[in-house]
Amino acid sequence: MRFIRKKISLLFLLTCLISSAQEKVVIFSINDIHSRIENFSKIKPLIDNERGKGNKVFFVSAGDIFSGNPIVDNYSEKGFPIIDLLNRTGLDISVIGNHEFDYGQNVLSDRISQANFPFVCANFSGGKGELSNVKGVEIIEKDGFSIAYIGAIETGNFGRFPLTHPKKVKGLFFTNPIQVFEEYKMLNENSDIDLVVALTHLGKNGDEKILEKFNYIDLVIGGHSNHIYGKRHKNGYMIMSGKNLEMISKTTLSVSQGKIIDFQFEKIDLSNVSLEKDQNIDLLIQKYKDNPSFYKKIGFSSVDHTRGETGCFYTEAIRETTNADIVIQNNGGIRGNLKKGVIRPLDIYTIDPFGNGIDNFLIAPAELNFFLKKYSKRFYISSSLNIEKKNNGDLEIYRNGEKIGEDEKISLAMNDYISNTYSEYLPEPLYSYPSTTAEYLIRFLNNHNGEDLNFENCSNF
Repeated sequence: MRFIRKKISLLFLLTCLISSAQEKVVIFSINDIHSRIENFSKIKPLIDNERGKGNKVFFVSAGDIFSGNPIVDNYSEKGFPIIDLLNRTGLDISVIGNHEFDYGQNVLSDRISQANFPFVCANFSGGKGELSNVKGVEIIEKDGFSIAYIGAIETGNFGRFPLTHPKKVKGLFFTNPIQVFEEYKMLNENSDIDLVVALTHLGKNGDEKILEKFNYIDLVIGGHSNHIYGKRHKNGYMIMSGKNLEMISKTTLSVSQGKIIDFQFEKIDLSNVSLEKDQNIDLLIQKYKDNPSFYKKIGFSSVDHTRGETGCFYTEAIRETTNADIVIQNNGGIRGNLKKGVIRPLDIYTIDPFGNGIDNFLIAPAELNFFLKKYSKRFYISSSLNIEKKNNGDLEIYRNGEKIGEDEKISLAMNDYISNTYSEYLPEPLYSYPSTTAEYLIRFLNNHNGEDLNFENCSNF
């Protein structure tokens, strides 16, 4: 009996020692917030309350903090409000996402300088200014607990550069975002690092590949594909938190000897009205939103337009602006629907947030069909000509009932994101317009102010 009691006591002691060696870590994470600012006032109390419990708390972003909110995108210093709010809520680190380049490299460099937190990205080089100082890995320490964050960005455009305007990444070099993790295997041997986290902007499939290939990665916090999950995969765990700051993820880890021994994931819906707000941040958000020029009436829509019908509005407006025979717009370049009611500049900048220009071409029908075969993505089209789509996908184009010959040229307009991305399949632009597509849409509406806008049942290819 004495032997049994002694054995139980030893087991109890061993259990206590193991328990005492565990570290409790809380990671709040966001991704693809796209300049949405409304819910920031709810984030700070969540994080502050958790820190008040004495836990080791990290707050991280998996990229695409810019592009999608006119209040931020068109601020006098582009992107300034979102960095300001991330600073005030205590962000620890962010990976660079593809839309971080949308404002151009100089602006991104300025925003990196403004940030109280580092940006991280291992698979790009060639940047100037603060971009040149972005590291592949950053180690963040809280109360003696260290996490190494390795950053990686997608290279979706033909594997050459991220999904942004080609002009915005000119001079930069991007390498394979999966293979780059080979370079950091030695982090697993560093006794001063408690966890190794891949902080990525690759999407769910890319994050899975990392965990399948590299067993030294404990956790992937990802963005780009806008999923919501917190789960185990292969040798590690993976997290993603949706989009547009609709929610924030709270992940609670128990870590012992550099390994995650318990993983608890919670998604927090930031639309919940019962969540506490930080009043100072709420007032700051209202200040940023207080721009009367965004809210003046420039038109009226008599119906709620679908995405395709909004595409018709877009291409028709650009066709009137350019007087082109044909206008093409990519589906992904339209980020909202034109809703019934008063139309404001804010609505147009929401639909078209990227600041693209317009290129105009003289092009033969055969050249157009060649381009469309290479483009092979969903698009919207408007034309003053008659267009028939053949079974093989080619377009036959008619003017006044006569088929346009192979040697005859027509005028084609499109946003310069498409034309720059697919420049090798197009002739040189005849003319590049000086303003953005959104500005021309606003000009179109001002020219037609007093008319009810209705593109209901408009069809597109």
